[in-house]
Amino acid sequence: MKNRYPLLLLAAPLLLAQCAPAKKMKQAEVNKETVRVWFEEGWNHNRNEELLDRCFSPDWQDGNPLRPDQLPGIEGMRELVKSYRHAFPDAHFTITHLTADETHVTIRYEVNARHLGDMFGIPATGKEFVSTGIVLYEMKDGKIFRSWQELDLAGILNQLRE
Repeated sequence: MKNRYPLLLLAAPLLLAQCAPAKKMKQAEVNKETVRVWFEEGWNHNRNEELLDRCFSPDWQDGNPLRPDQLPGIEGMRELVKSYRHAFPDAHFTITHLTADETHVTIRYEVNARHLGDMFGIPATGKEFVSTGIVLYEMKDGKIFRSWQELDLAGILNQLRE
């Protein structure tokens, strides 16, 4: 009977190498689910407040140049949500694209909302608008650590001024 242990020793690194991609794929799915829940449950079902601790790192940072004075952390996101909820209480997001890896999630969305509170320096108009946006999230331990958002602000402003 031949000794098969040398063959097993040679195969072990290959078997262990297969675990790393599976772990990365699992983390990507966790990250994607965090962002999906934030949009679909938080925004669309007005559950932002109860989801802040679940979805955001206590050290969250906003990389958006529109808000250079944005406070960091959960409290900063809480204030950001309040301002958007005040201006657009019925905002509804439709996710058109959602991709993730083990450290980042990118989402593209369409948003429909009515302008019922001051925002972007414009008093409430009561007008509805439709727009799109893209957000890139850096993830840490399955939570949103940093955000960068691009939105069609010019298109929103044009619709509100018409």
